[in-house]
Amino acid sequence: MKILAFVPARGGSQGIKKKNLILLNKKPLIKYTLETIDRLGNLVHPFISTDSKEILKYCRSQGFKTSYLRPKFLSSNKSNVVDALLHGINWIKKNQKIDFDTILLLQPTSPLRKIIEIKKAIKLFNGKKLKSLASVVRMRESPFECIEKKNKKWEYLKKPAKNIYRRQQFSKNFYFIDGTFYLAKVDFIKKNKTFFNNKMTTPFILDTDWPIDIDEKNDLLVAETFIKKQAKSSK
Repeated sequence: MKILAFVPARGGSQGIKKKNLILLNKKPLIKYTLETIDRLGNLVHPFISTDSKEILKYCRSQGFKTSYLRPKFLSSNKSNVVDALLHGINWIKKNQKIDFDTILLLQPTSPLRKIIEIKKAIKLFNGKKLKSLASVVRMRESPFECIEKKNKKWEYLKKPAKNIYRRQQFSKNFYFIDGTFYLAKVDFIKKNKTFFNNKMTTPFILDTDWPIDIDEKNDLLVAETFIKKQAKSSK
């Protein structure tokens, strides 16, 4: 199984300007994902997909020998990461003469990953001959407590049973697709145009109850708190 570790890293972003290079605890955000790839070693082949010469230069300074620049028509806020991936795969095949059958998607916006969990996911994916796998975390907010507002009315996303009075009685079988990583076969992605399909994707439950996804500036503050906490506990 040849695994391509695909890192989508556009130069532009909506919530935070130059998000992939913004400092998180004194390191550029993308650095955390590059470190993850380094720690995975020979399990994966790295590929940085960026339209930014600044990001490209930084990745090269970190030892990643890359010259690929994603075309602008695949780099807007509305661009689909799958289209960018397929373009990248074709570029690798043409320029490096390498074919990959499996993709590990590592988005820089998820900086806090556990290597042991990714390795376990790869082992499960390979052993079970899966087509698609996605990391998930147990939901903090139960759908029994979430509502959808429709005009002047509202209704529960999932209506609780009449004999349930305390949140401790709620089902624990609800999970959130947190985006920490995805694994999928190339043929699955080409057919479905996505990494996730509820009929074929296997959820991989992470050992965390607070997923980090950097989208707004407040997310950086939360992430930094967790990073400093982990650093203290490891001493």
